[in-house]
Amino acid sequence: MVMVMAGKRARRIVREDMNQRFHRLGQFLGSYLHEDWPLLYGTPGQAIDKAIEEHPIELLQQVRRELQMVLAEEEDDKLREILNLGLGVYVSFKTPNEARAFAEDVAAKLMTSIKGHFHTRT
Repeated sequence: MVMVMAGKRARRIVREDMNQRFHRLGQFLGSYLHEDWPLLYGTPGQAIDKAIEEHPIELLQQVRRELQMVLAEEEDDKLREILNLGLGVYVSFKTPNEARAFAEDVAAKLMTSIKGHFHTRT
């Protein structure tokens, strides 16, 4: 029972820390990669594509900055925990490298969308 409580407390601490430091990123990821994403979007990539499509460019820029900070600050082992517990991503990453690859893919999609927005406006 003590381990369960410690686990719940640890999860709560990670979630609160990420919410405080990376609120927009958590809202962006958690709103589309919740427990029902497979039914709604099919793949995590399609969920991210939908999120990008439905958010204004200013928010996408903020989300990308927050994601870049997470990627720069965290090692792979911790990144998986941050994505799942801290940012509400319901994707089962088999390895820490898989979690990093996912986060880098999201960052790349965000950058492509942001660049595309400004290139089509000029």
